[in-house]
Amino acid sequence: MQIMRRENANAGNGFRILVTGLRQRATDRFSAGILVGGISAFIVAWLPTTAWLWVVGATLIIAWRLHQDRVVPRDARRQSQDLYGNQALIEIAGKAAKLGGWVVHLPDRRIVLADETWAIHERPRGKTIAFEEGIGYFAPEWRDAITRHFEACVATGLPYDIEVKIIDGTGRRKWVRAIGVAIRDEMGQIFRIQGALQDIDERKRLENTARDLERRLAESMENISDAFFQLDTDWRFTYLNRQAERLLARPRWALMGRLIWQEFPEASSGIIRQHYERAVRESETADFEVFYESLNAWFSVTAYPGPGGLTVYFRDVTKRHAADQHLHLLEMAISRIDDFVIVTKAASQPGGRQTIVYVNDAFIRITGYSRPDALGRSPGFLQGHGTELATIEAIDRAITRSRAIRAELLNYAKDGREYWVDMSIAPIVGSDGRASHFVATGRDITDKKRAAERLTESEERFAIVAMMTTDAVWDWDIATSRVQWNSNIKSVFGHDDVPIEDGFREWESKIHPDDRARVVSTVLAAIEDGVDTWLEEYRFRRGTGTYAEVLDQGHIIRNAAGMATRMVGGVRDVTETRLNEAKRLQAQRLEAIGQLTGGVAHDFNNLLTVIIGTAETLADEVADPRLSAIAQLNHKASRQGAALTRQLLTFAGRQPLEPASLNINRTIRAMEGLLSTAFGETVILHLALDPAAGHVRADAAQLEASIMNLCINARDAMPDGGRVTISTTLSDDDAVIRISDNGFGMDAETRAKAFEPFFTTKPFGKGSGLGLSMVYGFVRQSGGRIEIESEPGKGTTIFLSFPRLASTEITAEPISNGVLEGGSERILVVEDDPMVREFAAGTLVSLGYSVTCADDATEALQLLKTDGPFDLVFSDVVMPGPIDGDAMAAKIMTLYPNVPVVLATGYADVERIGTTSRFRPLAKPYTRRQLAETLRRAIDASQDNR
Repeated sequence: MQIMRRENANAGNGFRILVTGLRQRATDRFSAGILVGGISAFIVAWLPTTAWLWVVGATLIIAWRLHQDRVVPRDARRQSQDLYGNQALIEIAGKAAKLGGWVVHLPDRRIVLADETWAIHERPRGKTIAFEEGIGYFAPEWRDAITRHFEACVATGLPYDIEVKIIDGTGRRKWVRAIGVAIRDEMGQIFRIQGALQDIDERKRLENTARDLERRLAESMENISDAFFQLDTDWRFTYLNRQAERLLARPRWALMGRLIWQEFPEASSGIIRQHYERAVRESETADFEVFYESLNAWFSVTAYPGPGGLTVYFRDVTKRHAADQHLHLLEMAISRIDDFVIVTKAASQPGGRQTIVYVNDAFIRITGYSRPDALGRSPGFLQGHGTELATIEAIDRAITRSRAIRAELLNYAKDGREYWVDMSIAPIVGSDGRASHFVATGRDITDKKRAAERLTESEERFAIVAMMTTDAVWDWDIATSRVQWNSNIKSVFGHDDVPIEDGFREWESKIHPDDRARVVSTVLAAIEDGVDTWLEEYRFRRGTGTYAEVLDQGHIIRNAAGMATRMVGGVRDVTETRLNEAKRLQAQRLEAIGQLTGGVAHDFNNLLTVIIGTAETLADEVADPRLSAIAQLNHKASRQGAALTRQLLTFAGRQPLEPASLNINRTIRAMEGLLSTAFGETVILHLALDPAAGHVRADAAQLEASIMNLCINARDAMPDGGRVTISTTLSDDDAVIRISDNGFGMDAETRAKAFEPFFTTKPFGKGSGLGLSMVYGFVRQSGGRIEIESEPGKGTTIFLSFPRLASTEITAEPISNGVLEGGSERILVVEDDPMVREFAAGTLVSLGYSVTCADDATEALQLLKTDGPFDLVFSDVVMPGPIDGDAMAAKIMTLYPNVPVVLATGYADVERIGTTSRFRPLAKPYTRRQLAETLRRAIDASQDNR
């Protein structure tokens, strides 16, 4: 509100400059500059900062209008040229600023309105109108006021600037700002009145909204659990809520307007003031905890700086602070030991499981699990398939008897690594003699166990493994650099006669140059670091010269002194495996994202059904034009939300489509003009359409939107111009659309993510990231395939493949007569969402039907049995319980064959559901008209068949 008052003041200054310029214009031939300055100041004060470009256009409108009336052109040709150029600027600026001019010539009082003014009135442009007719454009209650201000301007030359309401050509009432200034001739006589009219209806609406938000914010602040107060720039209290009064032990009336440092001297001399002043000085939020001695309490404080001062939230954390201090001391003591510590809570009943309540830092270091990973779980989650069952049973028996036990146990770290622990478990016994908790301490003895296991390995075992494996097995003598390979180095990788001498260098030379330094360094590091195993994945050259993706792993054998003497391992070709894994992971990721977006969009469709329907009802039935306009705005916004939901459902493969037989060549040719316009002059469109491509079955609107999306992406990939080729061809039984460009291209990482929702490489604000995902979902839902071929610098080609049709079927769309037809029949509405159920039932009741509602299929079947007969059942498909809408429809058709069933769905299974219920389902979100017409057709068809 302060900003708004400041803007009003600026507007007043701008208007005074404007009036001064207008008066001086009558006697100064150079007054155009003054007029421009005054008008600019006026407009800047009233327009948002984001609309600064409008200022220039709006200024030119008024300045040119005024100057045109005064300056006489030197020749007709210059006048014509200036008029043409200025008119274009006037039209652009007037539309952007919603500002138009007008002139009333005296004494005949004929009004001349600019085009922009006619547009504000939403009336057809005319030449001139009588003064009385112009006054009639204002709302009745404002006509006297505008007439009074105008007549005063005529009589005294006093300018006016008021906000009034008009009734535009559509009958809608809206707020405008009316400005009038008297223009005098060389004799000082007023010979005309001219001014401007600005559409401020949207600003008025925003002001009302701001006032409502301010009221609701005040209510919220009073009811929040945190204490809250505000300080102005002089550190004086401007607001406190009830919780602040309680914690500060002071009533708000005693603090309002008072200086905080005087009322709370302890805060003035401590860290509180330091934090507050730094927050204001650096414009950063301050978060801190402080002990306030006079109140004997710890407070958690968050201070937010703002233009008007400081906003402070705080709460009493005295109890938590004491508990935290005590716990911190215990944790500091236990965290410094090298062995891990686990404290578990004993099971509440025999046979129950223990739960972890504490782990120390050593536990995190050894297991790899964080505290949140472990707390609340049973210690058994650390065990796995290699853990001995007998050891686990012995530990369970000791715990059951509340006895201490020590055991060696094989556990598994978070990354899957096995490790051995020497563990001691002891009970903590309470006063009742029962164990309430158990404390387990353990030491990592993995190295000791591994050393013992290595002693059991033998050369015979290695020879057998080397013979049986499909890997290329190698044995490297580190001291001599000799490397021996088994026969798989030839059968798997195609290498003959691999030298044994200097074998390490020979192996190194076969590693891809980009991977060589990394792989060799990790081998040498493993030898130097004293580890037992080494594992790397890299590219290994085949005998043909191509490279294979390989997994190479080796075991390091050391002597008693810990020095590495040999390394034995195997190289496995995982090229095909990695490729399949990448494809599988991409498919799983897209499927998971599709399920998530589909579920969200389905739930949102329920909300949109209610919003769209109620907005239609308000728009049709509310008599107040202003409220009706608001309802229409709500309806428009909700339809845009439905469009976004359709995009999400299209990606998820759950958008109800309206497939029809389409000639793909004809569809593309029909878009040629639109695509050429979208490309502009720098991008050339080329069509290469194969007549044999034929027809496909697809949703026409979705196909056109997909082609447009892909073409726009191609255009954006060629900022300096290029060529886009759209071609069609017949491949096997598929009709293929290929869209190619010679733009930037995509790397492998971008291609892998191209179809994911909200992924985009465009700058912020230039793309939503839903374009390619929508195309992907549409093609997949239509039974087709989509593929991308692209490399950086080599352009992109996208293939859309659809099953080709042997024949076509074209059906005409029914034409609505504009009247919602109802009836008196009995209808059973089955819907689990309360709002959707209320909307559907209310609409049907308003159409004259007798309506009964059920929450789920079980209740609906019972009502059909006890409360029938019904003339129609209208049900959602997705409902809780053992029976969904589809299954319920099948039961009703069996038990009550004369009762028609119409289903509603937000997903794409329209055709399948239509087969089940005999009538095409109603796609969500649906409108009142769609609901009324669908149910009426079903009832009439059922009655005709009886």
